[in-house]
Amino acid sequence: MKHFSNEFCQMELHDQFVILTINENVDLTLDRASIIRDKLREHYKSQDFLMISYRKFKHNVSTDIYKQGQLSNMKGLAIVSKDDEVRNKAIMEQELYGKSFVFFSCVDEAISWAEAYF
Repeated sequence: MKHFSNEFCQMELHDQFVILTINENVDLTLDRASIIRDKLREHYKSQDFLMISYRKFKHNVSTDIYKQGQLSNMKGLAIVSKDDEVRNKAIMEQELYGKSFVFFSCVDEAISWAEAYF
C-alpha cells in the first residue's frame, strides 16, 4: 500500500482499491479532482480499481466531477459515512455515476466489498 496526501486530501492506494479522504470544509472542484485523477493514473495505469470515498469530514463535491472527471478503469465507487446528510447527498450523486455505486456506514465494510469485487 502507498500513501499520498496534500493540502486537501489523503489517499491509501491499495492493489485494487483506493481509500480517498477529503479534508474538512474542502470544495472538491474539477481542478482538485484532476490532481487526484493524475495520482490514480500514475498508480493504477490501465488496471481496473475501485474507489472508497471515506466521508469522515464534511466537504462539497462538484457535480461536474461526475460529468467530466471519471476514469474509465475506475469500476465502482463506495461512499462511507454514518451521517444521514452525507447519505442523502450520495443518493443524488449516484444518479450522476453510471457504474457500481454503494454506500456503507464503516470503512471495513467498504474494504470487504472492494476485496470481493474482482
